[in-house]
Amino acid sequence: MLNLDAEKQALEPWWFTDQAATGDLPAVEVRFVPIGRVALRNARRAAATAIGSALPDDDDAPLPIDLIEQAGDILSESLLMAGIDDWRGVGDSDGNPVTVTPERLAIFLADPIRFERLDEVYVRPFVMKELEKNGSSPLPNGISAGATQEVDIANRSARRSARAGAKQTRKKAAKKAAPIAKTNCALTQASPSGT
Repeated sequence: MLNLDAEKQALEPWWFTDQAATGDLPAVEVRFVPIGRVALRNARRAAATAIGSALPDDDDAPLPIDLIEQAGDILSESLLMAGIDDWRGVGDSDGNPVTVTPERLAIFLADPIRFERLDEVYVRPFVMKELEKNGSSPLPNGISAGATQEVDIANRSARRSARAGAKQTRKKAAKKAAPIAKTNCALTQASPSGT
């Protein structure tokens, strides 16, 4: 069942501490507004416009990785520019607080470490949620909370010593091969679609 109270709460702006207070310097905090339809549409347009002329002519050709990364950066920057509507701990050279403007926000986001940190907490969770809504499985490269973990395999089975509380037995368990399924590797011809 869809929880409208949770949906309403998700529409509220929220604060993120980008940099903790140190000494007499205040913490740097930004307020994010939730990503909405208009912001998402504008970010997609910005990314498409920026890479449109660089797309391969062949629709079936894979996209070059640098083109994908460029589109992702443009999408993230556009969403961050639209999503940060207030901040604390940001000021001018005299130490006076300044308001958020597109020019100041562009300077604020020019720091690649700050950009990545804000992208990680604001854009990526939204993108992962959208991918899951669209039926995509979590990404195996680790950026999704549900990503497949790499399996560690022990070189040999662990042996418990008497010191560790292992029971001493006289009989050794008979080793048994793991069951395997027989498979039919013969090729069969597929039937035509629609019949």
